[in-house]
Amino acid sequence: MGNSFFVRTTSQGIVQESYWSDPISLAIPYKTTLAELFDEENRQTFEKTFTSALLEKHKVFCSHVVIIEEQLELCFFILSLDQDVWVLAVDYLMELPPDLQERQKSLLFRMIEQVAVMHSRFSLHNSQVVYSHFEQIQKLNNQLVNTQRELQRANKKLEALNLDLNNRLVKDPLTGLVSRYQYRSEMQNVINEHPNALGLFAFIDIDAFKQINDTYGHAVGDEYLVGFAKRLAALSSDGKLIAMRIAGDEFGLYLHNLDQVDEGVLASLFRKFEQHVTDSPINTTRGDLPISCSVGFAIYNRDTTNLFELIEYADWAMYQAKRGGKHGYRAFDKLHYDERYLEK
Repeated sequence: MGNSFFVRTTSQGIVQESYWSDPISLAIPYKTTLAELFDEENRQTFEKTFTSALLEKHKVFCSHVVIIEEQLELCFFILSLDQDVWVLAVDYLMELPPDLQERQKSLLFRMIEQVAVMHSRFSLHNSQVVYSHFEQIQKLNNQLVNTQRELQRANKKLEALNLDLNNRLVKDPLTGLVSRYQYRSEMQNVINEHPNALGLFAFIDIDAFKQINDTYGHAVGDEYLVGFAKRLAALSSDGKLIAMRIAGDEFGLYLHNLDQVDEGVLASLFRKFEQHVTDSPINTTRGDLPISCSVGFAIYNRDTTNLFELIEYADWAMYQAKRGGKHGYRAFDKLHYDERYLEK
């Protein structure tokens, strides 16, 4: 577990005790308030789950929420008992296959309940009580380790399947764009024609798309995505751009065989994107709905020659654009990126 913590809080979400926190700064007793971990949109999602746990005690509630640090999605497990609330957050659960997710959740539920019951019967400040129950916690921890090993084996199988899928020409069933199973292969094909040329990858995220789904329903949300995808496809109609759907409301554009990529090229491409994609609202059965996007750029043969890194770098730059106020773009900055990770 790279980013995780397990804490006991008050009903206001103030951390009283931290059983573990990685990194330590995520959850500091008597200093950290859990609501501070989120931006406004994700805070509302977390507080809704937290409130549900307060209202229905002795029941573990689960929610996936993105924290501000690294824009990382964590799975939160929340249990309210007496005057205390236990919160466990882990970053790996969505990587598990569905059947392993359920088994892992069951183990995590039992672990949280065990600690909560221990605390309610005795004082956790009494070290003798803690040690008397340590064996049970250790057994649960061993089960978690075994599950992690199963995950590693499952990941190897998934990697083999993904390599097979990446070699198939599969279109995204909703939008008709290049799908997440195909886009790396499509990009590699055009790179192979001019391996020493520069390429430009744009990672595109639709701002506030969740509000479309929440307000109008998923059917209208799908209409909205289809309309957006048609505009992206029109941008690539001359065959120079590869338009792709990465996942959900995340899309990409790739342009290769460029002589140079500077601020002027980025500004020109973003302005073209605005004119043809975001300047006018998208028509749906619930009326014309506005469109806004945050875009991150990364450059092939300058930032990296690894396609996985290229997409990760552009994704990171996109989040910088989103943090800067949304509906804008940022170019990947390797120095800034490395500084963030060296700080850990």
